[in-house]
Amino acid sequence: MKDKVVGQKMKDKIVEYWNFRSSDYHTEYAHCMDEEMDVWKSIFSEILLTDKKVRAVEVGTGPGILAISLATMGHDVTGVDLSENMLEKAAANAREKGVNIRLVQGDAEKIPLQDGEYDFVFSKYLLWTLLQPDKFLDEHSRLLKDGGLMMIIDGMWFQNPDGTEKIGSRFARFEELYADVKPNLPLAKNNTPERITNLVQSHGFEVVSWRFLDDYDAFLERNDPSVHAAAYIQPPHMILAKKKVRSD
Repeated sequence: MKDKVVGQKMKDKIVEYWNFRSSDYHTEYAHCMDEEMDVWKSIFSEILLTDKKVRAVEVGTGPGILAISLATMGHDVTGVDLSENMLEKAAANAREKGVNIRLVQGDAEKIPLQDGEYDFVFSKYLLWTLLQPDKFLDEHSRLLKDGGLMMIIDGMWFQNPDGTEKIGSRFARFEELYADVKPNLPLAKNNTPERITNLVQSHGFEVVSWRFLDDYDAFLERNDPSVHAAAYIQPPHMILAKKKVRSD
């Protein structure tokens, strides 16, 4: 019971931080949203390889850029986020782009959606924030149809190029609210694609591929070099995996 209370207090701090960050998160790229969406649409076209409408979920949708990009391609997209303020931001961005996405408030470790109804479940920069990434992967398996595709995008956020840990953050509020949380996040350190690949495989997924997103990295560096230099020691990585088909 004590562990459950402590875990909820940490989660409350996480929500408080991302509600706070919703006002300025990713706003340095707001002026080039169409360009960013084109990058994501190109990536989605590459990995989905279908003209058929898919049912998709973005977990940790934040301002909704990926979910909106996929919806503009004609797909049925739901965005889930624990932060109510982030969902409001996503709704405003969807209205601006004239697309419909369903938005649901929910925990990535206990997603309030039905079993086995989705073809594609994806997330960006979420895995490192989770107290229990194993539950996150179990939830993805639950949501996906057999043979459904999972995409995880993340990066190395708290390390210097020489492997030492970064001291301090660009955001004082992060230091305040994450002081007790960050040491309890299994993937806040050494969040390598190889480590995520092994974790994904241990949860019954078949890894299709992983690669660095050089095209997205180039977009980030081109449109805000200072933020890119501060945040990225290497391009973000994308892991693709399929839920194994059950043999009854």
